[in-house]
Amino acid sequence: MSLSSRAAGARAGNLLSPESVAKHEAGEGCAAPDTSSNFPCVQDECQQDAIPGWRTVKRRSLADEVTDQLRDIILTGGLQPGDRVGEAEISQRLRVSRGPVREALVRLEQEGLVASEWHRGALVTDLTRKDVVELATLRAALESVAMAEAAHEATEEDLGSLQDVVGQMRSARERGSDESLVRLDVEFHDIVYRAAHHDRLYAAWTTIRSQVALALLRRRVVNEDYFGLVVEEHAALAATLASRDPERARSEIATHLEGAYSRLLGDYDNRAQP
Repeated sequence: MSLSSRAAGARAGNLLSPESVAKHEAGEGCAAPDTSSNFPCVQDECQQDAIPGWRTVKRRSLADEVTDQLRDIILTGGLQPGDRVGEAEISQRLRVSRGPVREALVRLEQEGLVASEWHRGALVTDLTRKDVVELATLRAALESVAMAEAAHEATEEDLGSLQDVVGQMRSARERGSDESLVRLDVEFHDIVYRAAHHDRLYAAWTTIRSQVALALLRRRVVNEDYFGLVVEEHAALAATLASRDPERARSEIATHLEGAYSRLLGDYDNRAQP
């Protein structure tokens, strides 16, 4: 499903004038305002109100802002695996020229969130079983080191940050916000890698972080246990790091990841059965 089909009804009758389109395509200024307020302009000079999921950008490069917006939409389920992410349509909707959109899609492809196909453009990545196995094995290797190093190197501020995220997880669960839980899950592990104070290890983690989030989003959808387990499991990991026991940290993260990915892989296996 494309963005066009997802919001066709909301866009009806909201066409840009030929003059505005020409100016927009040339990158000379903002396109005509979207009077329906479906997609606010990302140019600073356009003062349209933001809507949920698509926010007006501030002072950063347009490519940065477009990248962040598209990443957030993908990782909150606004675009589903296999959905087309059309350069022209995104450009029109966010009121920017195609250059920043093209750059954003290149970045997201490097992160593994979209894939380009000949004659089809960019599509949201649909992780295969092989993809998930590779993520699981690589993450297990990296995170074993991260947990052991963090048990040694984490500052009190690092440990406090982990506890803060666990508290936010509890609040998100009480609100029933499972999308927030996925974001906080990734944030927790990001802090663990930072707490290891190992620059190359953190750099390795960032190469798979977005796809890890994509896998978590899928797990949240297919595994009903995610909502019930996520807070307690991460609270236990935070407590382990506070105990400063590297071997226990290695053991607990291995158990945590094995359980998470085995349940996700089980869904792939069940779907493969006739």
